[in-house]
Order: sequence, then structure tokens, then C-alpha cells
Amino acid sequence: MLLMLLAGCATGVAEAEVAESAVVRAVARVKVLTRVLALARGADRPLPTTVWHPAVLTGRHPILLFSHGLGGLPAHFTPLATTWAEAGFVVAAPAYPHTNARVRVDRHDIRNQPADAAYVLDRVKALDGSEGDLFAGHLDVGRVAAVGFSAGGTTTLGILRAGHDPALLAAVSIAGRRPLAEFGGTGVPVLFVHGDRDKVVPLSAGWAVFEAVPWPKRFVAVPGAGHGQYLRPGHPEFPRVAGLILTFLRDRLDSPIWSEVPPVRTAEHAG
Repeated sequence: MLLMLLAGCATGVAEAEVAESAVVRAVARVKVLTRVLALARGADRPLPTTVWHPAVLTGRHPILLFSHGLGGLPAHFTPLATTWAEAGFVVAAPAYPHTNARVRVDRHDIRNQPADAAYVLDRVKALDGSEGDLFAGHLDVGRVAAVGFSAGGTTTLGILRAGHDPALLAAVSIAGRRPLAEFGGTGVPVLFVHGDRDKVVPLSAGWAVFEAVPWPKRFVAVPGAGHGQYLRPGHPEFPRVAGLILTFLRDRLDSPIWSEVPPVRTAEHAG
């Protein structure tokens, strides 16, 4: 079971409850395709961005920006990204220039990644108006979510500074730390997911940034879990965590496209 700690921004008072043992699953499978965008924010900041999307684009699809952790790559999170694309999202995941698996990792560059993420989001949104592009007329540029793992969670939280894109309607930090920038701008609901035995980013670090967020928020501790193993298919908590995140995103973005993709239901996890 997931131990869920809830708090609202008005009081900051937390209460605990046990989340249902549930997994969100598509009743009918949706074919998902990928493309890679050759983006760069300057010569020293290449940002090749993998995009997962439904093969058949109907209506306008909300955008999900995903950020990997130190020594990671977008491809490492294909199961999660595919789940989101099956649910109707267009998922854009950049490989950050100085923290991905193909370079010598410079953890100090995390501070520059929120600007990278914002740049990637702007470029993806621009494709909606790019005549002849696959996404032209099919992106809901007013409905955006951001999700990140570990350093990517810190990157995601770092986007939520004064002047951030008002289209950002939900954020998820998975095992992230507090960013350097102060939170500001339009309020964004935030979901925090953290293993209660995480030795890389301690639970206390996740809780500290949770307490700093001034908007509606929820903190979920995964019992017995370390640093992100629950994001891998085969881990007993993967279906529950994936379902929890997807439900949060769908509820916050409330996209009309949900009626045009195969229905999603909540079911008991039998594994």
C-alpha cells in the first residue's frame, strides 16, 4: 500500500491516509510512436528531445514535459512515457546536456536545467502552429504538465518560479530536492512521490521541499522503496505509482481529449 500524506496550501497541516491499491490501465491499447527533435539552447546546450505521442492524433492533446535524473536518458523511462502517451498526452523528454548518461555528469549544471526545460516546452508548443508538422493543430498549448525524477524532479520544481508558463497546470516531483529558485507565479498543484528508504535523496529532503510549496500539494511515500526502483515495470509498486501519477495529471488538466481516447479505469492490482 502507498502511504499518502496530504496537505493544502492554506493551512500546511498534513494528515495521513492509506491510498487504495489501484492501477490505472487503458481498456484498449493505443499505438504510440516516437520522434526526436534536434533542439539546442545555444551551441553548448544541445537538447535532443524524445517525443512519445499517440499514433493517431485526434483533437488537441495536452503536453507533458519529462525530465530525467543524473546519468539518465529519456529512453530509460519509456514504460512511463508510453503509458502517458496511451492516455492522450504528447510527452516531450529532453536529454539534458551535462547530466545525461552519455556525458561526464556535472551535477552543478542542474541549476541551468529549468531554463532548458522552459525552452523545450516553448519549442514543442510552437509546433502546434508549424504548418506541415505532425503536431500542427493537435497540441493543447493551454494544458501542460511537468514531471521529473531525482535531479529531474528538482528541475521540474525549478520551473515553478515567477514568470513561469501559465499553461502549466500540474507538476510531479519524484524523489526531487528543493530548487535554487523560489516558488512564484501562478499557483500549480504539485504531487510528490518519494521512497521512504531512499538513500540518494532522503525522504526528509523531499518533505522539506513539499513544505516549501505554497500551493495545493500532495506527498506520497512509497513504503520500503529506495531511489526510484518503483518506476520500473516489475516492481510491485510500479502499477500503483504509475496509476497515481496518471490520475493526478488527468484530474488537473481536465482535457477534452480524454473523451476521444480509449477509456481509462481504476482496478485492483492483482500482482
